Amino acid sequence: MQTEIGYADYLGALQRYRLEDLCDPRLLTVSSFLADYPFADRLYPGSLDALEHVRAWGPTVILSDGDVVFQPRKVQRSGLWEAVEGRVLIYIHKEQMLNDVELRYPARHYIMVDDKLRILTANEKGLGRPADDRMATPGALRARSPSDRHPPPADLTIGRIGDLLHLNLPALLRVGEDRHAALFNDA
Repeated sequence: MQTEIGYADYLGALQRYRLEDLCDPRLLTVSSFLADYPFADRLYPGSLDALEHVRAWGPTVILSDGDVVFQPRKVQRSGLWEAVEGRVLIYIHKEQMLNDVELRYPARHYIMVDDKLRILTANEKGLGRPADDRMATPGALRARSPSDRHPPPADLTIGRIGDLLHLNLPALLRVGEDRHAALFNDA
């Protein structure tokens, strides 16, 4: 189903299974499990601290792919919604919605953190203008999707989202100009 619509549609998949077996009570158990899943317990270490740290750089926005019901619930139940003060945008294909992001959150510079290099590349092409080099793209790499086997490199690769706590913002904004900039503050 993910290849059909572009994101993992758990609720849609449950509905499809339900049509195959209208009387299977296990589907109700699975739906309750999904609705009440402890997303806050599953955040990557340092996620909320990293969001608090980068908030000093400017407004933080969560840009996500997903459905209009389950994805916002995941973001809310994880504590991320509150951490970014409700600045959450959820699209079917976030990399195709960069004009909307710019309209809602205009900025001189954008820093995108994502675990998929194909998304970082699309975002850099969508927002990064050679004249003002507005997009820096550090990647918090935890997994590679099959389509990301040989993507172009991100401006900076970080091992985990918590590494943002030590990132040097002025150097990151110059990353295209000076590859030898000290990107990390002393930890």
